[in-house]
Formats: sequence, structure tokens, C-alpha cells
Amino acid sequence: MTSLFEDLLAQLSQFLRIPLHVDQNNACLLQIRGEIQIQLQLDVSQENMWMASLPIEIPPGKFRENVLKEALKTNNLPDPVAAIISYLPLTNRLALHQIFPLNILNGERLAAYFGSFLEQVESWILAIQQGRPAPIIISSEDRPPTPFGIKL
Repeated sequence: MTSLFEDLLAQLSQFLRIPLHVDQNNACLLQIRGEIQIQLQLDVSQENMWMASLPIEIPPGKFRENVLKEALKTNNLPDPVAAIISYLPLTNRLALHQIFPLNILNGERLAAYFGSFLEQVESWILAIQQGRPAPIIISSEDRPPTPFGIKL
């Protein structure tokens, strides 16, 4: 018998057109374009699914301070938000995560959430690589196509 999490991964596999499986840690780690890792995993209660990424190291100094200030502003935006942004001091990495109740998810909805989350991760990576403390916010009409052709 498969779990709801495994069923969701199977449905997401169809949308992304890549095979997804639960690993030995009861998680699924997706490697995207060789540089981005997004992990999907159930919480301890088995009622919520976590989506998380540690996309980029933030250089020390005033720039890091500015990035973290912008992250706090982003976290204060009204729902729905694609990701909650935090910082891991042990690795000096930006961290993005989101939590979804399993009872609201199906493959299509998970694919849409995944696409939004990936877009958020990519925008923070690009901003930091370009020396900006936060992504430039663009209107939905100006957005590039989402990865894997997912419609949001």
C-alpha cells in the first residue's frame, strides 16, 4: 500500500514529466538544472508536507544585512506567499520553505505550488548573484513562462 505522500509524488511526476520517489529519509529531493535543490517531505505528524530549499550562500557584511531586511519585508506580504524566507547561520545560506496541509493537495495543486516555489527560489538566487538584496517584483503579465510548463 502506498502512502498519500507517495501518491502525491506520483501525480507530481506526471506534471513534471520526471520520475519522483521517496528516498530512505522519507523525503524527495529534486535537483533542478544541477544547481537548485528542493526537498519535499512530510512533517512528524504526517499531516503536512514541507517544501524547502537552501539555494544560495549570502556573503557577510552589510549586503547580508540588507538581504535579511528584504527577506523580512517579503515574509510580511499578505498571503498567499510562495515561500517563507529565513537564514541558516551555520551555513550562511538563505533558506526558503513552505508548509502545505496534505488534505488540500492533489497533483495539480502541488505542481502549481511547486512552480511558484521554484520561481521564488530562482528569483532570490538571481538577485543575490547580481548583488541585489531582493528580487525585482514583476507583474504576472511580465513573468517568464514557469518551469516545466506549469500553469499557475
